Amino acid sequence: MDNKPKDIILLQEHQPFANPSGYGNGLDYTSKMEYLYGLNLKFQETGFLKEPKFLGINDWTASYFIGAAWLIPDELAVVVTPKLPDVDFVQMFLAALEVDTQKESNYFAQCYGIQFDEPQIETHEELNQLTPLLVLHFISLLERLVKHGLKKDYLLHEENLKAKVKGRILFGKHLKTNVFQQRSDRIYCQYQEYTDDIPENRLLKKALLFSERILDRCDSLKRQSQYPDVQLRLNRLKASFSHISDDIEPYQVQKLSSNKLFKGYKEAIKVAKMILRRFDYSIREASSEQHFTPPFWIDMARLYEMWVWKQLQNSSIYPVLFQEVGSYRRQVADFVIKEEKLILDAKYKPNYTNENWVDVEDIRELSGNARDERLLPNLPEDYSPRCIIIYPGNTDELKPESDILFEQQGKKIPHYRNFFKISVPLPIYNNEHK
Repeated sequence: MDNKPKDIILLQEHQPFANPSGYGNGLDYTSKMEYLYGLNLKFQETGFLKEPKFLGINDWTASYFIGAAWLIPDELAVVVTPKLPDVDFVQMFLAALEVDTQKESNYFAQCYGIQFDEPQIETHEELNQLTPLLVLHFISLLERLVKHGLKKDYLLHEENLKAKVKGRILFGKHLKTNVFQQRSDRIYCQYQEYTDDIPENRLLKKALLFSERILDRCDSLKRQSQYPDVQLRLNRLKASFSHISDDIEPYQVQKLSSNKLFKGYKEAIKVAKMILRRFDYSIREASSEQHFTPPFWIDMARLYEMWVWKQLQNSSIYPVLFQEVGSYRRQVADFVIKEEKLILDAKYKPNYTNENWVDVEDIRELSGNARDERLLPNLPEDYSPRCIIIYPGNTDELKPESDILFEQQGKKIPHYRNFFKISVPLPIYNNEHK
């Protein structure tokens, strides 16, 4: 395949270029690094809620973004994989996709990105989950659209009607088709019809059919206990779109954009186009194995927040507020449980497994949130709310046994009053199915 890169540098999260996991095609590391230094690549730290450049690599060290990106287009690519090789992305995405409000859905949409306009990169085995993740996101978006009703619009139709007039008569076509053919019972008309069988919905229907074929070959998803539920959701969507045609051409897909009056369509149309472009609009390609991928990134820190949010929902009898904005725009708490007077923050930092390790900036952030009167109103002046840092580790997952779970299981952070930490591990694949 002509878009195969000459070299691939393999890294894990937070791994420096000076100690890479591997190289492609017999890469001479010393000469390549000298060459790279000479290119003056503009590595920079990723800004708040910004798309990463070069997978967020900064100071020649991988960040918390995984995926594949070009360092030198068509010549040198970098692939960053998780430190834990068996991370179950599918299970994390399934949990994240259970959100049912617009705020959480918009946040999830920023967990990953795909650059379809760039040349493709050879797929790495540990990152071969991009397509099912894209499809699962699409299913969730379609369910939200169906819940609120599919968009309708007026479409022009031309039809040779029998014994009736509808709209206006197209005299030229009527003469050619009916009068000259001596079909006196027919009238060729043009009329408007208010319908949901419109190009936007046809695009979504076509992508839905592709999704069905893709998931049918997705072994990683079939290993999940939620797979029967995904199939059920897919069948329900097919029933909702059963009266919609999938007759739409690639050039029509490229022209479609979301209507401002139907904001829910914006993300769904965007992801539908991604799915169709992933397989070049070909049903045949949807059933073939993909060895190459467009450059893409997954923000593991943000995805971990979504994973934790789902676990918290399962473990608390009280509402768990997610990404709650404080008194100032940039002051945001990951999770707030007002009834328990709890401020919680998910930190994708395995270093917290060390008994005495702590990031002082994390303490400052939570301290500020705990004193924000908008986040926790009506607290006594001398009251110190509990602050909890949640981190990935090796302990058992949270179990919904008690609404004071954190007080019972959280470990006290030394030297800080009412600060605790608790581990919510990343899900991993069951080795029996590998």
